[in-house]
Amino acid sequence: MKSTVCEISCWRRKYIFFFLMMISALHSVTVFAQKRTISGTVVDERNEPLIGATIVAEGKSGMTITNVDGKFTLAVPDKAKTIEVSYLGYASQTISIKGKSVFAIRMSENDVQMDEVVVIGYGTAKRGNVTGAIAKVDAAKLEDRPAPNLASSLQGQLAGVEVRSTNGAPGSELQIRVRGAASINADATPLYVVDGIPIDDLGSINPNDIQSIEVLKDASSSAIYGSRGANGVVLITTKMANKDDKVRVQFSAAFSIQQLEKKIDVLSPEEWITFRTAYNNSRYLAALGGKGATADDDWDTRYALNGNRVNYEYMNDPRWTQPGYGGLRLIDWQDEFYRLAPMQNYQLSVSNGRGNTQYRLSLGYIDQQGIAIESAYKRLNLRANVETKLYDRITLGVNMAPSMDWKDGGRVDGKDQQANQVLTMCPVAEPDAGIYSGAEPYASYLWSSTKISPIAYMEQVTNHIETARLNSSAFIRVNIIDGLRAEVKGAYDFTSRQTRTFTPSSVIKNWTDGEGYHSSANRIDIRSSKYLLQAVLNYDKKLGKHNIAAMAGYSMESSSGATTNLSAQQFPDNSLEVFNQSDEAIKVALATLSTPNRLLSYFGRAQYEYDNRYLLTASIRRDGSSRFGKNNRWGMFPAVSAAYRISNEKFWPEKFVVNQMKIRGSWGMNGNNSISTNAAIGLMGSSNYSIGGSLTNGFAPSSIDNKELGWEKTHSWNVGLDLGFFDNRITLAADYYDKTTKDLLYQVSVPGTMGFTQAWGNIGSIKNKGFEIELTTQNLTGRFKWTTSLNIAYNKNKVLSLGEDNSTVFIGWDKSNTQVLMVGQPLRAYYMYDAVGVYQYKEDLRKYPTMSNSIQGDVRYRDVNDDGKINDQDRTLVGKPDPDYTFGMTNTFKYKDFDLSVLLTGQTGGMIYSLLGRGMDRPGMGASINVLSRWKNMWVSEEQPGDGKTPGINNSNTGSLYDTRWLYSTDFIKIKNVTLGYRIPIKNKKIINYARVYISGENLLMWDKYEGGYSPEVNNDGKNSDYDYGSYPQARTITLGVNVAF
Repeated sequence: MKSTVCEISCWRRKYIFFFLMMISALHSVTVFAQKRTISGTVVDERNEPLIGATIVAEGKSGMTITNVDGKFTLAVPDKAKTIEVSYLGYASQTISIKGKSVFAIRMSENDVQMDEVVVIGYGTAKRGNVTGAIAKVDAAKLEDRPAPNLASSLQGQLAGVEVRSTNGAPGSELQIRVRGAASINADATPLYVVDGIPIDDLGSINPNDIQSIEVLKDASSSAIYGSRGANGVVLITTKMANKDDKVRVQFSAAFSIQQLEKKIDVLSPEEWITFRTAYNNSRYLAALGGKGATADDDWDTRYALNGNRVNYEYMNDPRWTQPGYGGLRLIDWQDEFYRLAPMQNYQLSVSNGRGNTQYRLSLGYIDQQGIAIESAYKRLNLRANVETKLYDRITLGVNMAPSMDWKDGGRVDGKDQQANQVLTMCPVAEPDAGIYSGAEPYASYLWSSTKISPIAYMEQVTNHIETARLNSSAFIRVNIIDGLRAEVKGAYDFTSRQTRTFTPSSVIKNWTDGEGYHSSANRIDIRSSKYLLQAVLNYDKKLGKHNIAAMAGYSMESSSGATTNLSAQQFPDNSLEVFNQSDEAIKVALATLSTPNRLLSYFGRAQYEYDNRYLLTASIRRDGSSRFGKNNRWGMFPAVSAAYRISNEKFWPEKFVVNQMKIRGSWGMNGNNSISTNAAIGLMGSSNYSIGGSLTNGFAPSSIDNKELGWEKTHSWNVGLDLGFFDNRITLAADYYDKTTKDLLYQVSVPGTMGFTQAWGNIGSIKNKGFEIELTTQNLTGRFKWTTSLNIAYNKNKVLSLGEDNSTVFIGWDKSNTQVLMVGQPLRAYYMYDAVGVYQYKEDLRKYPTMSNSIQGDVRYRDVNDDGKINDQDRTLVGKPDPDYTFGMTNTFKYKDFDLSVLLTGQTGGMIYSLLGRGMDRPGMGASINVLSRWKNMWVSEEQPGDGKTPGINNSNTGSLYDTRWLYSTDFIKIKNVTLGYRIPIKNKKIINYARVYISGENLLMWDKYEGGYSPEVNNDGKNSDYDYGSYPQARTITLGVNVAF
């Protein structure tokens, strides 16, 4: 650690020296070449202004975008001869600017993606000059689809970019994965970079502030980010005022109604009464049939036969057969728990591009009530992007983005939480208790479990999370000479999160023990901060047919955090939630300071283009991370790529069907350092030890030191083909990739004699390979326009090695060993008994292999090794969690001022294990809870054999086993979004320049076969998508909105 501190100190001095040298050069750079100003308007074929068209001066010496009126102003060098104008979906134009300063530019609709400007690591490039695999979503697509968070806006938009929800709770984060999982234990989340600054998550980013999103998918594109690029890189550019644009005010408002996307099919109250009657009769006859018991026996008879004792598993409630069920309360808990929930979203921005200072200020506010009662989320976003020119060649900039968010509501998702309780809660209650059954002062229904009403829980439990964030950065950019630019950037991020919970004893099973006796409270305060200092030098030069670009830079990042955890219990009563530091009720008061994290980097890239035909790019990055052992902290990450624009050759026919063709190839290496900051450090923890018969407090080693712990390294190669047909009315981008991750970071088992059970190490390797296709077609281009965008991705992963002996590693939820890491098999493959039916008849017990204690009505399993018996040796590979194929398709229609977009998403080839379903209906669970509706087809007897899939209600021989009855396909096709908009014609634009109203629907319809949970898209596992133990379900949302510009 001492050496790391020295390294940091040395590098900090270098940064300061470089920064001061640049300051001292400011006055000297103003004597170089002069500039002049040009302006103009960019419109479409209907003379409607194109908002956000890109204008780039020759040699990248200046760039701007058009405003809401389609106007632009740009300062260009006197020597510049041309400008290039581009807009997504329109043919790019190169326009001579000799002798002119004002331009009227009309764009023709023609999707020339190869000339579109895209953001790459530490720079920009034309799409046609990109040699790697980069996908882009621009602001227009984000604005046309309202979404409460940024990640959800990306669903279905990009090939090879999988966006999934871990739960549907308000304010929840989504999981993004690029080209499969590149790790088995470390984090597989891509690196997020906003305006050149890495950030940890997208939760604080306002979608309304986004100008464009680029995803670097292959190693040649992302290797410039070195140690954090193995999982892909998401580059986000925020909006900025256009040069010389007058003051603009934009406002949008949206109001939404949300509802449960689908209900899970469980027994209705009437069906549960029938089910419970059959269960009681079965239990009663099994126990007392030898004493003459019959299913028709009344209460008194059953009471007498059972030795004058009440057993609610033998005795039926007399009210079940009475008219109106004797006043019992019949409850559909899903209807009671989930609600129609409103959501409001307001956005306001002010921008000004005139003068030497350009700025854009924005304010965003979202208020989302959750579909689960008492759950809610609010977020307030502010952003200020300001740039000012001190001199002709010097620009200073500041970006400030503070945000606050508030989450409320009891825990819904996870094991034994309320999404589970809603489904398993007995649907019958006493009349006085109703929906508060089980909570103080109402006792549970005698034929149900002692579960607490989820309604009472949500209403009485306090769970409040408050988060404050500040993302800030400042830069100085100097155009030293034409083509040579230097930029120094500093950033500071701060996050403070406070979690407060209070659980009154009134919603604890043992509330009868006394007021406040089982109450508990908890408060967690987390603070984290991160600093970044970055210096980059860019050089661009055009020499005849040769274009050369080079970039070099280095950066230093430092982050740290502190956590304070305070908990207490047994409050005097259920109304007291305040901690009293002198109160003996304080159980734990714990403060921990996290290990600081440091990352030192220097990097470079060179690009060469000849005659717009031959393209070559090479990059390298060297990173040093404090997360790893002191002998292995530095890593080198090179990459190289090339492309050939064969369609620009002279021999290529001008009027050929294929008017654009580019072949791409790349290779690169990335790293992954997403592990605990103290993974390589031997730590000490508090411990007790008996000395002389007295218990003594002290410290003992709690983790093992590993000086050799190093990087995960992903080697990747990619070949691609970009095509344009019929003057680019049809464009196609196809990629094939193969990436291998070696030296996997994993917590390996170590001998117990060392005093530990696990330690971090580098073992094994995995492979991901697949292909991606992005197809865009302009089907109709007249007054009625129809465009289709289709993306399809295929990914297959495989474990290549697992250490020296390649031993299989058993993993799975809660040590269930239901998954394996096995050489030659997919990552996290499911491994369990394969259920193939039920022993419906006595003959089946002789006909099929059995367990030692199998009986009629038991689940029947496949005899994997054909030895004639079922035991642990018959567990087998039965599927994998990751889908083979994912796809998204967007159809966009435009007619006059109307626009309509329809987004379909889907996937096939993956599976999910429903622990929720297993917890509800495994054999032997009893009948005091509700179950899935398939139990209406259960085995009862040879005369009532059921559907051959659902076992008998009274058997328990296979109740504790994990098997494929709860393993479901995650295949689905979904109408993800439909948006209908109308642009209101405005003749006098002195006040209002633009107005659009729209109605949008999200999660409208899904076709799937998932019966064990709410959605195959939702899961409980944050890293992977493997298990569902009752997730907060997704909402179907209908939105009305308006966008106005002044």
